Amino acid sequence: GHWQNGVLDVPSTQNATFPVSPVGVNHSRVLNVVQEARRAAEKAYDVAKVDERVNRAVSAANRAANAARAAAAKAVQNEIHLNNESIRIPIL
Repeated sequence: GHWQNGVLDVPSTQNATFPVSPVGVNHSRVLNVVQEARRAAEKAYDVAKVDERVNRAVSAANRAANAARAAAAKAVQNEIHLNNESIRIPIL
């Protein structure tokens, strides 16, 4: 379409005996675009919620891995300590 006297003139594909108001067509398109924008905003909000849950899960997994590494290191230290006590070194 094109602008004519401040109104967007949109050619209609309907029968010329029942012309469609350019304002009506324009209003309908605006409503469709607004609805699509709302749907896109809802999807973006849902994606943000999923991202937050993924970040929480990754954080929990990292904490668990760090705790496991610390426990393994402590177990090795305890094993070394126990082995050192059981070995008697003769004094010459």
